[in-house]
Amino acid sequence: MSGRYSTAMDDRRDADRLDREHLDEWMRWKGSPGSRFASLLLTPARVTVGIGSVLAVIAGFMPWAEGHAPGHTSFEYVFFSGLAGQGDGVVLILVSMGAGMLTVHRTPATSRVRSVRLLPALLVLLAGLTWLNGLRGSLLEIAAWSRRGGTGGIAPGLWIAGIGILLMAAGTAALMPEVIRWRRRADDPVDLGRPGLRELAEIGGGGIGVLVGAALGIAVGIALTGPTLIGTIALGAVFGGLAGAYGGAWLARAVVDRLRPRS
Repeated sequence: MSGRYSTAMDDRRDADRLDREHLDEWMRWKGSPGSRFASLLLTPARVTVGIGSVLAVIAGFMPWAEGHAPGHTSFEYVFFSGLAGQGDGVVLILVSMGAGMLTVHRTPATSRVRSVRLLPALLVLLAGLTWLNGLRGSLLEIAAWSRRGGTGGIAPGLWIAGIGILLMAAGTAALMPEVIRWRRRADDPVDLGRPGLRELAEIGGGGIGVLVGAALGIAVGIALTGPTLIGTIALGAVFGGLAGAYGGAWLARAVVDRLRPRS
């Protein structure tokens, strides 16, 4: 009886290994060797998205409005950054990075999961809405300077962000027909994975890690700049959450592997 059970468990492990190998091949997770940029898919449309993403990320750290307003002794230089206020700059940085990486990296760019291919378009749309909200915030700040007797205007950073978003939108629009007219293939898997204890532990550990990492990131942001700079707090929460998700999933996976070594 024990021999039959052991054989069944071995067959299950072999099946899981084959499913995982099939999934890796299907997603084309590994780039082709022999090129420094083998992991990137650099077609003209995708390069356009990548350039726009870089411009938008850089602009997220730049002032979006600047001018002069009365200070303690005289008129002083003042500026409004996307990292302040509602943290629109942080959102713009994150969604632009996401849209760029999902578009130029070979793994998501060649994925046979339709939602993965649609995600960059949603992120670009979110970037555009974020830019409009940033424009509104900048105009409100300029109006506040004017009421105090000062002057101001839109800074180059906001225009650079707009150019970057337009480039991302143009490149993404050129890639959309293939996704809209989606054609299924015979080798498109429907259900490759069967979650086991290891996968469930990764999900649970990652979820706990997100909460712990975000809390630590917020604490670090407040310690660095105080509670008034919302952008820094949001940035700490996001990157702390990402680091916590990775660390929690890794720790949970290591614990399961230690308790039940995989063959």
